[in-house]
Amino acid sequence: MFSQLIKTTLPLLLIVLFGIIGYNAIEGWNLFDSLYMTVISLTTVGFGEIHPMTSAGKSFTMLLIVTGVGSFAYIIRNISLQFLQPFFGIAIRERKMEQMLKKIKNHYIVCGYGRIGRDVTLTLIKQGIPVVVIDKSHNEELEAGPNKILVVYGDASHEDVLIKAGIKEAKGLVSAVTSEAENVFITMTARDLNPALLIISRFEDNATKKKLLRAGANKVVNPYQIGSEKITHIILKPTISKILDFAHQRGQFALNIDELEVKADNPLIGQSVRQCRIRDDHNIIIIAIEKSDGQIITNPGPNYVFEVDDRVVMIANVTEINALYEKYQTRR
Repeated sequence: MFSQLIKTTLPLLLIVLFGIIGYNAIEGWNLFDSLYMTVISLTTVGFGEIHPMTSAGKSFTMLLIVTGVGSFAYIIRNISLQFLQPFFGIAIRERKMEQMLKKIKNHYIVCGYGRIGRDVTLTLIKQGIPVVVIDKSHNEELEAGPNKILVVYGDASHEDVLIKAGIKEAKGLVSAVTSEAENVFITMTARDLNPALLIISRFEDNATKKKLLRAGANKVVNPYQIGSEKITHIILKPTISKILDFAHQRGQFALNIDELEVKADNPLIGQSVRQCRIRDDHNIIIIAIEKSDGQIITNPGPNYVFEVDDRVVMIANVTEINALYEKYQTRR
């Protein structure tokens, strides 16, 4: 910012220096009188001449006013913007954010942008799922990052903050703040505002797990437990871990687990697993189906017939799953 300020003020200093040299050369005035006359000419305050001027001096003054006043005003404007722009930028950004938040629907709200919240947010964005982040403190990555993440600053346990994040139009909420008490309050408030919301909350203590479930969480996750289970998995199932790590290193999760929701207009309805040829045409394995009444069918047979509101859990690579979504015109 200091270097920008120097670049902005340098032309102003050159104009003032030009005036001082001009009056000194033409009228023979001393440094102070030349500076004084230059300043009152550029600022057009109209105090009058400090000494009688020659015709050449008057001509120089007119030249200084015509060429210098506009430049002087422009430079002062730029200097002001150097100091005020950050404040204007924040106000404009917040106004734009509010307008976008009013339009967003079927999105996920992530409360807390720590390590877990950040990973969840970036994963959802990568999948093309709209996300709104709620965090207590301003974050440069959120404000200036390439992902254009919508963010609401405030306490996620407060109703007004959740409403601003569009909770009544949201599809789900992930409570990932570090305080377990806050996660309970966030879950309670979110459930009260949107009874149909999918709520996933983090916990560390088993006592908190029970409170979160009673507060209305659909799923609870212990990130540290997941980490320990992964370590154990590496020890007990080394080959599986090697394959999964290899897939991640290649930038494509070769064994990606995904979900397809069978809406009312989906052409899968009325077809059996064998008839739709998902396995033959797309090399996709259906591992489970959750029916509308909550019943879960694992490893469905070839004669299973798809119904409205079925949720099909499948395993395949990203390319094949994307092709399936495109074929059946289904959104994730």
